[in-house]
Amino acid sequence: MIFHYWPSVIPGGYIGVDVFFAISGFLITGHLVREVDKSGGVSLSGFWARRARRILPAALLVLLFCAVATFLIVPLNLWDQFFREIQASTLYVENWNLAHEAVDYLGAENRPSPVQHYWSLSVEEQFYIVWPLLIIVAMVFVRKGSQLLRRRAITVLLMLLTACSLGYSIWHTANDPAAAFFVTPTRVWEFGAGGLLALMATSAVWPGVRAAVSWAGIAMILTAAFAYTPKTPFPGAAAILPIAGTLLVIWAGSPDRRWSPLRLMSLRGTQWVGDLSYSIYLWHWPLLILTPFLILGGLSTPIKLGLLALTVLLAALSKRFVEDPLRSGPLLASHRPRRSFAFVLAGTGTVLLATFAALAVLTAREDSDALATKQLFASPQRCFGAAARDPENQPCTNPKLRLAVTPTPLELKRDYIGTLNVSACPKEGADHEGTVRGCTFGPPADKAKRQVALIGDSHAGRWRRGFTMIADQRRWRVSAATMKGCPFSTANYPKPGVNSADCLAWKKALPQWLAAQPGLDTLFVAQLVPKFTTKQKFEEDVAGYQEQWSLLPPNIKHIVVLRDNPRQPAETMDCVERAINEKQPAGTACAIPRSSVIDSRPDSAAVAAARLNRPSVGVIDLTDFYCDKTSCFPVIGGVLVRSDKSHLTPLFNGTLVPYVLRALDRGKWMDR
Repeated sequence: MIFHYWPSVIPGGYIGVDVFFAISGFLITGHLVREVDKSGGVSLSGFWARRARRILPAALLVLLFCAVATFLIVPLNLWDQFFREIQASTLYVENWNLAHEAVDYLGAENRPSPVQHYWSLSVEEQFYIVWPLLIIVAMVFVRKGSQLLRRRAITVLLMLLTACSLGYSIWHTANDPAAAFFVTPTRVWEFGAGGLLALMATSAVWPGVRAAVSWAGIAMILTAAFAYTPKTPFPGAAAILPIAGTLLVIWAGSPDRRWSPLRLMSLRGTQWVGDLSYSIYLWHWPLLILTPFLILGGLSTPIKLGLLALTVLLAALSKRFVEDPLRSGPLLASHRPRRSFAFVLAGTGTVLLATFAALAVLTAREDSDALATKQLFASPQRCFGAAARDPENQPCTNPKLRLAVTPTPLELKRDYIGTLNVSACPKEGADHEGTVRGCTFGPPADKAKRQVALIGDSHAGRWRRGFTMIADQRRWRVSAATMKGCPFSTANYPKPGVNSADCLAWKKALPQWLAAQPGLDTLFVAQLVPKFTTKQKFEEDVAGYQEQWSLLPPNIKHIVVLRDNPRQPAETMDCVERAINEKQPAGTACAIPRSSVIDSRPDSAAVAAARLNRPSVGVIDLTDFYCDKTSCFPVIGGVLVRSDKSHLTPLFNGTLVPYVLRALDRGKWMDR
């Protein structure tokens, strides 16, 4: 909880989940094995009913709270993501949902949902479902064996499973850390390690030794919590330290020595927090995520402290009136498992029904927005999009566009007018053999007036609509080769989540791909501008672009850099959605200080081109179409400028085309 509220205090606080998994593996395996020893088997219905009564009532209550709160206070543009994550959490697959989003370039920028923390509970629920089945499988091979033989069979199975999972976790974390953090197979060994400890024969060890071991285990856990950071590859091998520490603390038990940790563990406050820990886990994250939508601002320290107090209060109430009565009260515990299952199905159905109802409301609003967009396009509009900020045609105002927003943030979720599908473009980047996956549009080479290339990362990809229009107007043949998150520079590293080897292969193969088109003579470059932490990093990036361009084939005689568009905070879309609902002009109501998105982010590619000081190398700077002297605007001329924090909507990109062509004609870089 402290890691979530103040990450810098305990930068490796996420290892608490791993500690929990090891404890769970120890407790649940021990329980199941004792049942096997007593009865020779496992009652699946009894085990699952007990787990359902313990875990699901409070979990479903918080999910229903999140669904209602999302409906009431969260902007519509986030509904699709939030409600689908609530559905995934209700069905215990949130970890797989987040793993998928983590490796999706655009999905990786999704906002944290109020149920994102349910990923670990999803892993836990999957463990509860599969673990007893595995023990039953082990029993099949020793059906008539002794108690010792049955334990050995379970031990062998868990050893194999734990070893395979640990090996896979190390490999997957090294190759795909974003997804490895969430997927179940990388975590199975943590449950298995706890389970193997539960199968060990107990031995009498001097309490002083056990006290020392317990302190050593706590020290290992705390070392990981304070030494690890979000940049530590995890889980993988790094998870061994907190897991080993957890196992040592469990093994040591309760050594009766004055200097042992037992005195701290026995404190009334420690026991009380431990008793509430599950409910605290459930409540703390939704309050942290949902409160900014309620107060329309950030969370100061006093507000966070208030949320912590509210978390504890809600945890105490839900434990007193939901957890305890349904776990051990007469309503469910004194009846057969089927009553527990019926209750869980009813609760699950209620949450899912609420999410489907909200998504139906969302669909109706999407239809309404789409209709408004079609009506806006029914006739040409003055001052539409970038035309509203043309420096040579000011002032340019159109009362019909004052409150217009097209596409709306909601429409973007439907990929309506805000996107463009260029059918000739296959999957971007390069394949494993280094063959560039590009696309070409415009007239055939023998009929084209010019052949040009559009190169860069996903920001270049968003220029495809504009260059499709340019190809039609100027009779140009345009070859586009882009790779998401991969800057066309020898200095830049790919964005997190992008495969480094694929990025390097793409950049290495591009010169050959360009050389294979001898009529192609001009390179247009568009890239995301990162935020440089030091002047040295910026200079390295400038040099990296110049070095990359020096590797271009001889047929490339002209380079034109499209200076990157400004970014915006993630909350800007929420502001736009609220402005639409409150009938306010979203462009001015949600304006962003220019100093934070333009002046503080110099474009290294544009600087690299300017420093070459060649007549055949130029820069097109469209900043005046996004910003005035003090502010940058998320909606201009009735058009939504960006679809997320940094990517242009193709619709706004298309409205920039006349001014790109004007800059090209005046710059004459392609004529020299």
